[in-house]
Amino acid sequence: MRQWASKVIKFSSQYNNSSWSAEQILGPPKVYPQYGDIQGAWASASIDSLQFIELEYEKAVLPESINIYETYNAGATVAVKVMNPFNQWEVLWSTTAVENITSSRIFSPPLKEVKFATNKVRLEVNCTVAASWCEIDAVEFIGQEKAGLILDDKSYTDAMRSIINNSTYSDVKLVLNNETAYAHKSILAARSTFFSQKFEQYTTDLIELNLSISYDDLLAILSFIYTNQLPPGFSTDTLITLCEVSSTLDIPSMKQYAVHRLFSLLTYENVVGIYLRVQDQEAFEEIKDYCLKYMAAHLKEMANVANFETLSQSVLVKVVQEATSMISLGDGF
Repeated sequence: MRQWASKVIKFSSQYNNSSWSAEQILGPPKVYPQYGDIQGAWASASIDSLQFIELEYEKAVLPESINIYETYNAGATVAVKVMNPFNQWEVLWSTTAVENITSSRIFSPPLKEVKFATNKVRLEVNCTVAASWCEIDAVEFIGQEKAGLILDDKSYTDAMRSIINNSTYSDVKLVLNNETAYAHKSILAARSTFFSQKFEQYTTDLIELNLSISYDDLLAILSFIYTNQLPPGFSTDTLITLCEVSSTLDIPSMKQYAVHRLFSLLTYENVVGIYLRVQDQEAFEEIKDYCLKYMAAHLKEMANVANFETLSQSVLVKVVQEATSMISLGDGF
């Protein structure tokens, strides 16, 4: 999805309230590809290193790229940030190398990958090298809705869901803990090298699975393989299990999906338990970091949660340090 800014949230300064105001940055370009001090772009009143503008877009998306239309003294953009779920500005790109380019350009810096959707963008501008106004005409924000997850047509998804663990037309039985799930070799092999290798190794229609998961977890995995979705009523434990087994099954998109859903289900009551389950696993640094930030962002509420004090002293210190960092940045909770 491609979007132009629809609202100015906040800005450092503006040259005037009309022709070079902050609101000139809204919508598609009006000045580009022209170059110069031309009405229709945002120009700050000050020409120091502390200029910024915060923008809002109509829909929240998983950030993929950004196009900044710089039309006067280009090269002054030094940071691109987005609002994260903790109401903090998270850096997706930054530099200390300020330029002064005397031509207009569309600046598209490489963005750090994040797992959350957002509709708020902050640009930071350093005008000191140009020693003049550094004007921005428009900002196009590009990303995927629903955190980049594949959205299937509902009729297709319903049809695929109907054949999960359905013996009719199935050609393979997956046995786990003495329970059987019915599946289709071609679908499993196409989605997972784990299964394709199993089918090359064993020619029978019965495959014994030696995986440390429950039968319900297996059905959840089949649901994702067939539909890119999970069945209703899945638990956070199931999501963590899917993260754990995704590398074994060689389905990286399943981990991406599970991590995103896990983040969306965090609460004061479950965040400690989730952290404790993954704290000793190196592969889950992203989940551990997110849980720590969540607890820090809701430290006041966490103090009243019974199991919060069961965290080790070192973890509690990390939470407090993260909360202090949030306050010092002035971003709020």
